[in-house]
Amino acid sequence: MTDTLLICGIGSGMDRSLARVKEMGVRALVVTDRITERVWKSADICLEADPDDFTGVLSAIRAERPGRISGVMTLGYDNPPVVARLAAELGCPGVPVEVADLCTLKDRRIAALDRAGLPVPRFAVATTADAALAALNRIGLPAVVKPSDRTGSLGVAKLDALGTAREPVERALALSPTGHVVVEEYLTGTEHTVAGFAVDGRLRVTGFADREYGEKERFFPHFFEGGDTLPSVLDEAQRAEVVRTVQRGVDALGLTTAVVNTDILRTPDGRVYLLEITCRLTGARIATEIMPLATGVDPLPNAVRLALGRPLAEEELRPTRDRAVVQRYLPANGGTVEWVGDLAEIARTPGVHDVFWGLDLAPGTVLPPYRGGDEVLAGVITSGPDTAAAEALATRVLSRLPLRLTDRPAAPAPTP
Repeated sequence: MTDTLLICGIGSGMDRSLARVKEMGVRALVVTDRITERVWKSADICLEADPDDFTGVLSAIRAERPGRISGVMTLGYDNPPVVARLAAELGCPGVPVEVADLCTLKDRRIAALDRAGLPVPRFAVATTADAALAALNRIGLPAVVKPSDRTGSLGVAKLDALGTAREPVERALALSPTGHVVVEEYLTGTEHTVAGFAVDGRLRVTGFADREYGEKERFFPHFFEGGDTLPSVLDEAQRAEVVRTVQRGVDALGLTTAVVNTDILRTPDGRVYLLEITCRLTGARIATEIMPLATGVDPLPNAVRLALGRPLAEEELRPTRDRAVVQRYLPANGGTVEWVGDLAEIARTPGVHDVFWGLDLAPGTVLPPYRGGDEVLAGVITSGPDTAAAEALATRVLSRLPLRLTDRPAAPAPTP
């Protein structure tokens, strides 16, 4: 009998990987709140529901009556608590619910890492703006405020003065379903993504990338991440130290058998901070396309095997190449689309793996002001003989996009 795999949630651009899931011979039951043409073509059953709503997803599945479901996973969508609850309800392999919660809820995660002795930023958890502002006296400025139970960069803001901190704190509180925020010390350094699998508690690394934050404060108080770069600027010893820190995080959070995605910060003096660790595939095509382009290691088949309770194919974890690959984003920041053209010609440029729009664009489309990482106007994935060449190509491609905007505000100057 063919196994039915429930894919609950598809991250930005990750619908491109759905066809490869189907190549593994499973029956794909996809639940998403954004049914794209790729989803329609690749899914055996497609249901529209909010992937963050456990009750709504379960109701949609029961109404469909798809038969026995053998596994549950997400394609780079940040909803491990829902995936864990679905796996438990449906009798599928999966991360324990309490572990998924611990990995996702920012207040619980940072407290658990702190208890385990891992380096974490000075932090406080608050339920009121007054309590959050009072915590700044201990944490110091600058600082960062984050909704405890929101994913990605939604509601995340830099606080650089007490006189202007209340508004972003209140916005973060309003965005939190439970009314909790984390206020953290603002750290500087290089940031990195380590992706892999925990099997019997041991970390198997499938990718190591640098996060591009050269214009991190371009849209202050919001943060802008410009993309990802492979190979890393860190040397072998520095990478090994980062991986050891991730292993400690795996141990601290009880990630015995799981997909692992992390956000690491390394300070100029070499101190390694585990800012985030969660149990899902790295999104935005990083784990499924960018890392495999660079190293030849494709984690997607093993992620499917893990969801179905099958052993990993260890031979697929070994790198087969070492190629420079970058992904770069152009942020959306207001304006009205006057004209938009076809990307096909520019996509044929040698060294371009893909160039894509991040939003649905048509003449008359009004773009939002930049408020976070999801507001990407366009992006490109390129490769080259080295990272400098790949990055230069990405910059040229993004400067030649077939797009004309009117009424676009001037870009704010970066904060010193």
